[in-house]
Amino acid sequence: MAERLSAGRHRLSRDEVAAHQKQRLFKALAVVMGTKGYNNTSVNDLIKHAGVSRATFYELFDSKQDCFMAGFAGMQGHVIDAILAAPAGTTPLERFGVMLDKYLGFMALDPPTATLYLVEVYSAGPDAMHRRAELQQQFVDGVAKIFKVRSKADKFACKALVAAISALVTTALIDGDPAAILALKAPVLTFAERALRAGPG
Repeated sequence: MAERLSAGRHRLSRDEVAAHQKQRLFKALAVVMGTKGYNNTSVNDLIKHAGVSRATFYELFDSKQDCFMAGFAGMQGHVIDAILAAPAGTTPLERFGVMLDKYLGFMALDPPTATLYLVEVYSAGPDAMHRRAELQQQFVDGVAKIFKVRSKADKFACKALVAAISALVTTALIDGDPAAILALKAPVLTFAERALRAGPG
């Protein structure tokens, strides 16, 4: 269960307390929905695991989906900011390798959360799917920028590459094999080099 604030007086502001309660609920999303699935998880399940009251939950979120979408947005921003931050490397393929390593590392580090937002998202409705598509498109745009693609064929190759990465990571998550996520780096780099003609120069 997520860590609760101690009872009685503390020095946190009201906003800090609310932020702490949100984080506990986001952790509860990953744990509870990771076990029961999105559709079978109730608000009561979340507040029980997070250790917050029903009144507190509805002060923070309008619904289970609202909580899910807020957690998704936070995760999305964190991952995208990290993987698109000016990757080091001499060649485009090396820079892509750094980006890929960060992404796969995030997915393997916290499989329950990754599963929540890559698998259970399909049950969360059209808004969640739209958010997922936005995340994937930002990844595509980052890859296209690294390889400086201009042709329609190369832009499509970037899109297909990212879609393949997402599908492969999702399969590894469903199989419960985080090590398989990290093992994707070498074959994906080989595929990227062939698909985008990314030689050493």
